[in-house]
Amino acid sequence: MLIIAGIGLNSFSEDKIRKIILAGADVLRYNFSYRSIEVNSKHIQVARRIIEDLNTSAKILIDFPIGKVRLGDFDSKILGVREGEDFILRSGNYSPDCTQFIPVQLERLGEKVRLHQTITIGDGEIAMQVTQIIDHSSIKVKILNNGAIRFMKSFNAEQFFTEEEMLEKYKKIINKINTIKPDFIAFSFIDLETNEEIKKYLNKKIPSGNDRPKKIIKIENREGLSRIKDICQDDFYDMIMIDRGELGVNLPFEDLGIIQKEITRLAQKLKKPIIVSTQILESTINNYTPYRSDIYGLTNMVLDGINGIMLCQETAIGLRPAYSISVAKKIIEKSIIYKNKLTKTDYE
Repeated sequence: MLIIAGIGLNSFSEDKIRKIILAGADVLRYNFSYRSIEVNSKHIQVARRIIEDLNTSAKILIDFPIGKVRLGDFDSKILGVREGEDFILRSGNYSPDCTQFIPVQLERLGEKVRLHQTITIGDGEIAMQVTQIIDHSSIKVKILNNGAIRFMKSFNAEQFFTEEEMLEKYKKIINKINTIKPDFIAFSFIDLETNEEIKKYLNKKIPSGNDRPKKIIKIENREGLSRIKDICQDDFYDMIMIDRGELGVNLPFEDLGIIQKEITRLAQKLKKPIIVSTQILESTINNYTPYRSDIYGLTNMVLDGINGIMLCQETAIGLRPAYSISVAKKIIEKSIIYKNKLTKTDYE
């Protein structure tokens, strides 16, 4: 099973990259939703030097931005919040003090949300309700649950970017692909028309050949789900990624397990490799022994025939990314041994 490690704030250093690879990561993922193309390219150059130095077969994946707005930066990086607390959110890239305001990287924020609207942060860790539209750029919200807000997390309220804007973002990255030379690229299924344009542009800019990056299509919303059979049958896409983070905030969360099972079943039937992303082993960020639900979830993925997993926060912001990789390896290896022992009758 392919293990993809998200590389981020706490894993850019050469020492961390080396440990992640040695722990068993097959692919290093760089998320272009954060930082500029130039900055990400420099981080990838560092990783390539380490891969060469270790004489390993580890690969590079670049993950295209999603159509989401993000919070800005703030000095504390993490803000603890409690149910019932009030905060001001304001258009901006940075705030020195979140008690004054939390920055949202969206111009004219006050004009783009609704009174009483519920907004979630990240993968749904925090929910808040709009209680006042202060002015064209500021709103007041009430926190709906205890937890923590991290800087630069997604601000899940609406699809703020048009298809044309997303296409332009993608084209800027595609124009640099022949310089970056990734082994994999992952991008969203936005809608049929936009994705046809993306396919045409990729074919135009990236020459065919054995070194052409493998293309992973991310299923994140109802539009992707509605076309999943056609996507599985499209030879342009080498793999499908079930982005549980986005699906969990774009669709009713109670449907997520069934969605994962159904996509997996269909993809296997149509012989399309499948990757599952988000919250695979997040308990390993702080725990020595992962949550039992995490262990069971990953074991179940192996038994279901998933072809790969992508660790996100576990390796991007966790302080011990190599440990999360090593735990994943142990669970996967044990599950494969068990699966190989099963007869077809036993498994059914």
